[in-house]
Amino acid sequence: MKKVIKLKDFLVDFKNEELENVKELYELEGNLEKEFISLLDSFFDREVEDREVVLKDLDKDNGFLYKLMCEWFENEFVVKWGLGFVWYEYSLESLFRDYFGIGGACENDLFSIEDINKKLYGEE
Repeated sequence: MKKVIKLKDFLVDFKNEELENVKELYELEGNLEKEFISLLDSFFDREVEDREVVLKDLDKDNGFLYKLMCEWFENEFVVKWGLGFVWYEYSLESLFRDYFGIGGACENDLFSIEDINKKLYGEE
């Protein structure tokens, strides 16, 4: 049976991971922590199309999730406080491979790593 991941599932999972990071990794306190949580809520609690994630969503040129996550990591607050990827050499590409890739860290096994890489880096 094919694994099904809806767009909203990804957004909820990413938001929850960031909420955990606030507690465990980020050094935000008081108003900064509240502001970040408010930003997470407003950004990731958005209405999205009720459909399954497809490989096209990861495309570096027009993919819905690719563009959305670039918007997140380019957010002024996220950039100012260094709240992008906190792991050494971890990237948006690594996130997609781990979350959606066969054998990835989240074991969702939705797309092959090769197919994900083609969407992120082109056919070559």
